Amino acid sequence: MPVAKLEAFEKSAVSMAAFAKALAHPARICILRYLAGKGEVACMDIVAALPLSQPACSRHINELRKAGLLKSRERGSHVFFQIDESALSRFCQAMNQTLHP
Repeated sequence: MPVAKLEAFEKSAVSMAAFAKALAHPARICILRYLAGKGEVACMDIVAALPLSQPACSRHINELRKAGLLKSRERGSHVFFQIDESALSRFCQAMNQTLHP
């Protein structure tokens, strides 16, 4: 079975798939759930809240950040994260438009 090339699809569909892929792991859902309504949270606090090693947690946080779901800010040696609510809202609206044109 041939593998579909991303160039064959609309840019919006590729973008939504990348965003959805970032959500496709339970650890990432737990990170988002932990951050929901908290504003900025230090990375070390996220690590302490999850049953994962620090490197594993950092990898999942990085995937969420690369997908645009998280905003980050550095202060000294600390990194703070928060959900990018506007990106999440745009994804939900785009998915709704795609499924219910």
